[in-house]
Amino acid sequence: MAEMFLTITRANIKAGDEKEARALLEKSLLPNDGSKPGDHIPGLIGFGLMRSKKDPSVFGLATVWKDEASFDALSSNPNAKTGGHWVEKFKKFTDGDVKGEGFYIESL
Repeated sequence: MAEMFLTITRANIKAGDEKEARALLEKSLLPNDGSKPGDHIPGLIGFGLMRSKKDPSVFGLATVWKDEASFDALSSNPNAKTGGHWVEKFKKFTDGDVKGEGFYIESL
């Protein structure tokens, strides 16, 4: 059986841009029609937007996938290679230090 897959991405937001960066993430990632993210992206179970307790300029984004193959399928989408149109807008709010990593979820 395939293991669920999780990605975690961290980004350092430039001082003064935190509110705009959060608004862009929410607008870009949260469906506003009552649907779930997985209704739009096959295999995506959900995601969470986080902000560091110690450093409010550090945002995190976690995505949970049915399996790694679902995440990989998104990677084959030409728009996914850049993350879609909103990623370039988001990067303008960062200091350029955007890091991501994938994890297998072995238990919850």
